[in-house]
Order: sequence, then structure tokens, then C-alpha cells
Amino acid sequence: MPELRRDFLKSLTRWGALGTLGSTHAFLDLNPLWAADAQVTPDIVRLSPEIEPLVRLIEETPREKCFEMMGEQLRRGCSYRQFLGALFLAGIRNVNPQPPGFKFHCVFVIHSAHQLSLDAPPEERLLPLLWALDNFKVSQQRDENEGDFRLRPVQGKLPSPSQAWDELHKAMEAWDEERADRAIAALVRNRGAHEVIEGLWRHGARDYRNIGHKAIFVANSWRTLETIGWQHAEPALRSLILGLLDFGVKERVNGYAYEDQCYLPNAGRARQAVANLPAGWAEEGAGDAGAAKQILAAIREAKTDQACQETVDLLVKAKSRASSVWDAVHLAAGELMMRSPGILGVHTVTSVNALHYAFRVAQSAETRLLLLLQGVGWMSQFANVMAQRTTGDTDITEVEGAEIPETAEEAAEEILALVSSDRSTAARKAFRYAQKHPEPDGFQKAAQSLIFTKGRDVHDYKYAAAIFEDYRLVDPAWRPHMLATAVYNLRGSSLPDSELMQRARAVARPLDL
Repeated sequence: MPELRRDFLKSLTRWGALGTLGSTHAFLDLNPLWAADAQVTPDIVRLSPEIEPLVRLIEETPREKCFEMMGEQLRRGCSYRQFLGALFLAGIRNVNPQPPGFKFHCVFVIHSAHQLSLDAPPEERLLPLLWALDNFKVSQQRDENEGDFRLRPVQGKLPSPSQAWDELHKAMEAWDEERADRAIAALVRNRGAHEVIEGLWRHGARDYRNIGHKAIFVANSWRTLETIGWQHAEPALRSLILGLLDFGVKERVNGYAYEDQCYLPNAGRARQAVANLPAGWAEEGAGDAGAAKQILAAIREAKTDQACQETVDLLVKAKSRASSVWDAVHLAAGELMMRSPGILGVHTVTSVNALHYAFRVAQSAETRLLLLLQGVGWMSQFANVMAQRTTGDTDITEVEGAEIPETAEEAAEEILALVSSDRSTAARKAFRYAQKHPEPDGFQKAAQSLIFTKGRDVHDYKYAAAIFEDYRLVDPAWRPHMLATAVYNLRGSSLPDSELMQRARAVARPLDL
């Protein structure tokens, strides 16, 4: 990944943001905007000096002029990383993270847009961020209409560094926003990045109610900060804590209040079982198809407590490893998506992606076990919520392939032409594609390019980033099943092009060097 990023940043030096505005020399030589000081309202959080002026420009430029504004800034020397960071922080400062979803997707989508950018050909690499820029302006206006949130400076005395963790955990348990806000600020200022994020994984995974957005918020915040720099962590994590504390204990959302979800029982299970786990329980390796199918069957029953307990028993008795459990969880997410395409189905995939990422990054064995059990529990809870909306009884383990053209390019073209009109046939052909081409780079690039041309919604970006990452996380035997799932929220080639993205292409087209 570091090599890809370096190549990406080098490639941007070959670009002009507007083909009519000048040469590559102008792109490299003009002083950047942020060399000048910026005026900031005193009661709004001021960001770090190198990013503040660009964030202000994004905030204050009218939507219809933003592409041209950013094109000029790129010509003046604005780097890709600075564009990414300013766009992320503009959302953090200007959009209410409660609830963590809806208009706040302008923040969630930044990491997904970045991931798609890394895989894009040079002439398309700026398109995801330009789309996200426009999406921020839509969210900003919606936020103004709904109360005009601004992230304010921390209020009150911060706890000492030695007390900050205890303060944060107690504040989270009490759903106390101001107390938690002071605690996270103290932690960011006094603790290392990895220590801070380690303590936040379980808080992101504790509350399913808004269909997984809290776990997505934690994962995508960390992943974005890894790219733009930890110096931007304080405002980002203060916004995160506000989002994690939405709803409180009693509010019932999607059929659940806080205390009747799977988190509290699973926290107890993880605490009790972690010492009894066999060596190697979390090591990557060949999956056990039988164990995966057993756990998948338990999830399908939507008996959440039973499914989670069965998972613990299999792990402790060394009848399954974590890799097979994750296979089952990803298959369950994909199956629910195939049975009920739409917003809930999309979030089965994106929330599992966040939980599995957290599992891979977390250091504590107890935290990792808890995240794994939450994956099982959340898919069972999704099955409960989606029970009345599900169409069909697709069994993802029984998907079969369909004939495809000989070459990978022709096959990808045929599959993507079917996506909008016949998803079932497209899924069977995608299944065969993965069997024939186990590294489906050609299909992935073609599918992502259609998002750059026809994408209209944040979930086009979030879903694609998640599903193609998940494809490589499951056992190779299950990868055709994952690619079959992918077509249920990709953009089909028969859809009309987005006028917005046509404008973005005019801004991002390469210079004729």
C-alpha cells in the first residue's frame, strides 16, 4: 500500500486540474493557498495551520464553484493527501455526527473514496474525491437546514492523563457526552495513536441500532487518519465520540434498545472464554467449510444468543478457528444482501467489513474475540430486522455458475451489462468469473470505473470498497460466492452517466504532455 500511495502522489504531478488553466509548471510552482493565515470564528474548533485555510475554502465556496476552486488549488500545489484531509475535516467540523449516518456519510465515504482512488487508473484517480467534495456540500447545506452544527472547542477541565481512560469508559457507560468529550481530548493529547484506537474498538462495536454505522465510523476514522496524519486526530475523535453516544440506553431503533442487543452477553462471553481459547485460534489459514456452514446456519435462525454461544463453544473446543467464523459472517452478510438488496443489505456488508478490519488491527485477545462474536451477533440481528423485508430464500452456499465469454474483459463487460436488469444471472456469471479468474482485478477495475462514471450515492463507494476488500479476506473456496454478492449493489453499464461526474472528469482530465 505505501508503494501505491507514493505512485499515486507522483502521478498527480503529471496532472492539471483544469486542462485550460495552465501547464504542469504552474501546477508545481505556485504557492499553496494555506501559506496565508485564515480567520476562524473563535467558537469553532481551529484545525492545524497547514490544513485550516483549505478547509475554510471548502466550507465557504458555493457548491456550483467547488470543482473549479479545487482544480485551481491542485494547480497551485495542493497534494492529494491535503485534499483528502481537508475534505474529511470539513465534514468533521460542519456536519452533525448524530445520528452517525444520513448526511454524515460525507465523512464515512472519505476512506472508501480513497480506497477506490488507489485502484483507479491515473486519469480517474481524482474522481472519487471530487464526487465526495460535491457530496460534502450537499451534506453541509442539509446540516444548515437542520440546525447548523459546528464542532466547538472542548468545554471544562480535562482529566489528567492517568485518569483519562477511566473517565472515558465511565462516560461511555453513562452516555455522558461532555464528560466523554473531555476524556477523548485528554487521551489524544497525551497517548499514542495505537493505544487510543485500541481502546475505541469495543465502543464502536457495542451498538448495532443504526445498522452498524458506529463500527464503520471508528474503522473509517482510523483508516483515514492513517493516511492524513494523527495530528488531525483530536477533532476527528471528538466527533466520533459524539456519534458513538447517539441514542442513549432506552431509545429503540430497528427493533432494539441498547440493553437487548448482543453486546452485553458477548462482552461477558469474551471475558470468560478468552483464557480458554486454544493456541492459534486467531491465526489466518485454511478455513473449515463445515464449521463455516454450521455457524451460518445458526445465524440464519436469527436466534442471536444461541448463535453467539455456539460460536464460543466451537472456538474453545478447537472445532473452529476465527477465520472460519469470519467466513460464515461474510457469507451471512452476502446472503442477506442477495435476499434483500437495498440499504439494509448494503450495511450487512459494510458493517462486517468494519468489524473484521477492527479484528485484524486490535491487539487484545479479549477485544478480538468480542469483535468476532459481535460479527455473528450483528448478522443475526440483521436477519431479525430484515425478516419481514426479505424476498426469496437464496442460499449463498448453493450458488452455481453460468457460462461466460472466454476472456476476462469480455466476461466483465457482459456481467456489468446485466447488473441493472438481471442481477440473478449477473451473480451466477460473476461466480463463474471468480472460479476462472481468482484474482478478479479486471472485473474490479471495470466495476469501479462505472462508479466513477455513473455513481450517485455514497453507498456506491462504500459498498464497492468493502466487498472487494472482503473478497480477499475469505477462504479461496468462498470467493466466488463473494463476487456473486458484489453485483447486488454495483452500477450497471446500461445506467445513464452522471452529469456531475462528467463535470468532474472535465476538471480531472490529464494534461496533454
